[in-house]
Amino acid sequence: MKQLILPAVVVLLAACSSDKDEQFCECLSVSEQLNEEASKYGFIALDKITDEDVAKLKQLTSEKDSICAPYELLGGEELKKKREACK
Repeated sequence: MKQLILPAVVVLLAACSSDKDEQFCECLSVSEQLNEEASKYGFIALDKITDEDVAKLKQLTSEKDSICAPYELLGGEELKKKREACK
């Protein structure tokens, strides 16, 4: 019985480990927030945008730029794998 416990634990740990990059997942999250916020202001609504709205968009853009900077030069396949790991 003891002989089965160690291999089972090793298999379980291997199955649970992932290549999830928490910073990349945060980058995706902030990017989605920015896209949602920006989509509220189409060309039609530009005259209704407030200074508070502009500040929020600038803040989200700055946050996204700082979090996502390490991933700007990654290739498509690598980005795709990182995105899948975040799901």
